[in-house]
Amino acid sequence: MKPNRAGWGGAGTWEPALADSPQAGSARRWAQERNSGPGSPRGVYIEAMYASDAQWWPSYGGVQLSLPTAQQLYDVPFNFGSYKPEEIGCVSRTAGRILPNSTRNKRFLRTDAQWVSDVHFDLLWGYPNRYIRSNSKRSERAVNHTLAWWLEVGWQQQATHGWGTPPSMRPLNFDFVVRRGHLAKVLVTPHVQNGWKLAVTLFRGTYFLLEVADDEDLSEAGDRVNYTGHKFEQYMTSDRPGQAPNPSQVLDINEAFYSLVKASLKNHSLLLCAEVDSEDPLVHHLKAPSCYVELKTSPLRGDPGNVSSIKKLRWWAQSFLGGVPRILVGFKWDERTVVNCKMFDVSPHGLTQSTPTCAETRDFWKPAVCFNFLEAFLSFVKEVVTEDNYAVVYVFSWNPGEDVRYHVKRGQEHCFLLPEYVRHLTTPYR
Repeated sequence: MKPNRAGWGGAGTWEPALADSPQAGSARRWAQERNSGPGSPRGVYIEAMYASDAQWWPSYGGVQLSLPTAQQLYDVPFNFGSYKPEEIGCVSRTAGRILPNSTRNKRFLRTDAQWVSDVHFDLLWGYPNRYIRSNSKRSERAVNHTLAWWLEVGWQQQATHGWGTPPSMRPLNFDFVVRRGHLAKVLVTPHVQNGWKLAVTLFRGTYFLLEVADDEDLSEAGDRVNYTGHKFEQYMTSDRPGQAPNPSQVLDINEAFYSLVKASLKNHSLLLCAEVDSEDPLVHHLKAPSCYVELKTSPLRGDPGNVSSIKKLRWWAQSFLGGVPRILVGFKWDERTVVNCKMFDVSPHGLTQSTPTCAETRDFWKPAVCFNFLEAFLSFVKEVVTEDNYAVVYVFSWNPGEDVRYHVKRGQEHCFLLPEYVRHLTTPYR
């Protein structure tokens, strides 16, 4: 049975081929040719598919129509030494402006952060009277920060540092542009039970990824959680290195600092936009992002430093993707009170306490599985998304127990790229 081929299903619909059909046989031969490398995750996937009693072979005409997520399909070694995130720019955001290459809103970790204990940080102090909520959707900000930076200074840096190409060929010389947090959700897919949805647009040779989420109507409970996370940052950071924190100041969610990080994942070049919680002034000599520290909170569970394995997975994914080597965790006695802090180290092996105070439990997740799946997903996107048009959006979605699938939307109303960027690249060069 054939899919609607209007852009791989004008409405995104398709019918998978039966495992013993001619289409499946053709897809099998194509897949074996494309995935012949020994030990490759995609090769493992192909072998597993044919060794099983799978009823469906989700491909047609040599193009996969879905991507499996089972852990065992990606449980092969991964060369973490090849993944080296490097900061190439930054952005500060205020309520009304995006400031490319500005460190105005960078925050600095208090110098005694590693030894903070027996404290009483009230994370709901000032809520809701001294609280300025966000004036825009988080998803809308994700890609636009990067594009605003590129239009202002990025294109010059791209040419100067040798990772650029002439504008007529590929203006933004990266395969993928995405917010770090959005890619982290894909990264942990084989180990979690929370679905996700990503919009992908191919424009002038670059794939732009954006999470599809309804974050405009935040519940009161969600609003409080959002506030407490930022409040902890107020207790632990300041505007200048060595300065004491001022948690009594108004908390404005609109003010943030972002790092623009380039990295390579096998054959895929990435440009990630990552919000930065703090810089450690004690290691300011280290090149960013190695000097950054993430800030998190967690319920106090028995021994200080005990964190659930699933939470460690999500924290590790976010930090490792952006090249952030440490996470400072504030442990809460109840919903609102932090009583202790611990530093965790981020490595290819996972997340460990910098100074262990209790026996750490073995995590159920494997970093190699995560990165092998992410590589397979990015390859899947390249195979599927072929129409270079800012007004064509491929929506990839995943639900627990299912494969990753997609559908296509067409029309200007679906475009999520910064209008100035689109106009800049659709105007003939003179």
